[in-house]
Amino acid sequence: MSEQPPKELVATLESLGLATAGQVARMGRRVRRLAGDLPRFESVWVDALAQARLLTPFQAAELNAGRGRRLRVGPYVLCQRLPYPLYAAGYRARHVETREMARLAVIEDGGTRLDEIIQRLEHQVAGEPATPRSSPLSPLPSPLFVAEPWVDGKTAAEWMVQHGRFPPEVVLEIARSMLARLVELEKSGGCHGDVSASGLILTGSGEVVLPWPGLRGILRPEEGYAHIDLPPEAFDNMAPERIASGTPPTVVSDIFACGCLWWHLLCGRPPLAGGDSLAKLRSAERCEIRDVRENAPDAPPTLAAAISACVKIEPKHRPESMARLAATLGPPTRDGREALIGALNRSGRPAVRWTTTARSIRRSSRTPLWLAAAACTLATAVAIAWPGVRGQGSGSRVQEIGKSQIPNPKSPAPHPQSPVVPAAYQQPAQPPMELVLPADRPTEAGALRLRAGQCVRAPSGRRAVVLSPRIGLIVDRENVRFENIDFRRVPLAKPVPPSENGGRGAEAALVRLLAGGAEFHGCRFQAETGLIPVSAIRWIHPAAMEESETSLPSGRIVLTDCLLDGVEAGIDCRTVGALGIQLTNTLHLGPGPLVQLDHCPRPDESVSLALSQVTLRGGGPLLECFIADIADITDAKRQPGEISVLATACVFAPEQGRPLVRVHSVDAPRRFLDCLRWTGQGSLVAPLVPILAWRGPDARQRVVDESALTIAGLVRSEVGFADAATSDPSSSRIIHWQAPLQTADPPGIDPARLPAGE
Repeated sequence: MSEQPPKELVATLESLGLATAGQVARMGRRVRRLAGDLPRFESVWVDALAQARLLTPFQAAELNAGRGRRLRVGPYVLCQRLPYPLYAAGYRARHVETREMARLAVIEDGGTRLDEIIQRLEHQVAGEPATPRSSPLSPLPSPLFVAEPWVDGKTAAEWMVQHGRFPPEVVLEIARSMLARLVELEKSGGCHGDVSASGLILTGSGEVVLPWPGLRGILRPEEGYAHIDLPPEAFDNMAPERIASGTPPTVVSDIFACGCLWWHLLCGRPPLAGGDSLAKLRSAERCEIRDVRENAPDAPPTLAAAISACVKIEPKHRPESMARLAATLGPPTRDGREALIGALNRSGRPAVRWTTTARSIRRSSRTPLWLAAAACTLATAVAIAWPGVRGQGSGSRVQEIGKSQIPNPKSPAPHPQSPVVPAAYQQPAQPPMELVLPADRPTEAGALRLRAGQCVRAPSGRRAVVLSPRIGLIVDRENVRFENIDFRRVPLAKPVPPSENGGRGAEAALVRLLAGGAEFHGCRFQAETGLIPVSAIRWIHPAAMEESETSLPSGRIVLTDCLLDGVEAGIDCRTVGALGIQLTNTLHLGPGPLVQLDHCPRPDESVSLALSQVTLRGGGPLLECFIADIADITDAKRQPGEISVLATACVFAPEQGRPLVRVHSVDAPRRFLDCLRWTGQGSLVAPLVPILAWRGPDARQRVVDESALTIAGLVRSEVGFADAATSDPSSSRIIHWQAPLQTADPPGIDPARLPAGE
């Protein structure tokens, strides 16, 4: 007898127009293969339909969660959740009758302003013919949504994640195309209100689309410190006057946003820093935006001048209109459009190096090679012969790195009238923006000269080794990026016993970060067993703690395709302020925690952990927090700050007996439960691993009841690794698991992208 699908599921699918009863019934064989000896649950039928491509992964997830009826919004069926807009729920949807695709912004909760929102939407629909490229806005009472025709393309933010910053000529073309549409919007008496990288769609044919013009201003007419319910990226290009005065968006604030967006596209990062929404708003209100040519010296002069004018803190000092700004940059060109199409269709390596030196800009491709070779030969000859020309008594001018010339105390003092600074004194040269370390020999940490925004990397296709002393490589410059670097300790003559370690072995680190942000891509943090326990990154920010008394700092660390092996702690945070830690495709082999906090966060010190394809194998816990102040857990008036964990496709298999989260305190951290938020999708944790535990002064570990925790997207499951744990990432690849997931791809790391250990 053939398997019969659940009647309620069939009725739901038919009402949504997703599948007929006959199509569902034909899934019987696939259902039997998926379920095996297990009962044919409704979720198995949904998975079978998803495998047959009758349902999208998003639709299958909503049906499995019991929210199938919510897939119907007016005359549309939701097909896919979009990462934009950041102020509303965005979807790719299909019209039930016409089968045409559309882009929907769904207002899930209008609150007390629902009637006002509908009235303003209807007013905008009445004047819509003057708005370019937009279909009529379609407000419905429940739920409220705005629909636009679907245009294939990707956002500028998505493109930069894959390829880095945009080529300068492409940014100029994007700016011209944007202004052509914003000028038409200005003529109709409106403004966009959400000019950002996440809301800028670029199509394969070279078109530039700014969806939902005016919608954010209708939904959120006021922005500021009382409205920080959005992610930090939503405030990237917020004009300072909107934060200070709570004014609605205007053409002048759109001009400011345009300047910030073009700065972002040229440099590959936002001009305003901030680890969370509060820090981002404070940064936007201060409006301390550096000259774009410091990070993108190849920017076209006209565009650089326009950006400088747009990002002025005073609105009256900016261009007075979009038309004036468009006249400055000129109209879109065919060559620019072809360059944009070429950049969008390019795959593989980034379109532009993250840093470009002024020397490489001045160098012309038409310079004959023989002329360059002759110049280099002449320079070498002069350098060799120069000491002889100056005379035999001058001696050698060459000095090794790391050594200094110490004056002789017995030498005669200089003449009182002699100049303190020699006449031939030259200002020391700044370190290069791109520092390529040698791959054939290790580099001492003390020999590195860092600067803000610098990229420190190995030669292409190879790896470099940095040897750190006990204190670690000191990184005291902002936003330094490390690529394909192996961080190791300076070899010791013999192992140091714990008795000689002073009880503070964890004070040793491979990297000592004294700045607000840094990025590590393809790096390996490796410590030898039997030596002093060492942390991978010790984050001390601000370096001078008295700075936190006048302003609340914020910081962000990014680890992508990294391996942490044998370290006492992955990221040891000794920080004040809001923190953002982003880990992607990262393997942590212990033996200590992956992230460690030295205190319970205060109300204005939110901690955000964004984890994607992270594997924790052995060691642990994932997060460890030390609560030294008893008032943090006993004072009812002191509300702790939020610790949010967003885990996607991760695997957590810590050492037996260790929890995912561990708190050290003198009493049960009951109020700590209120500040922990765990969300995500498709992550697995080993069956016997406690979620939360705490240790008191007696060093005993006590497990906290999981029912009091707010956890989503985390499933208990047996996991099988490819081999015993080694420093080779391929041994920590997941080969089997028992929990149902939305995709057939294994969770956890992708070993092919990780550096192999030794």
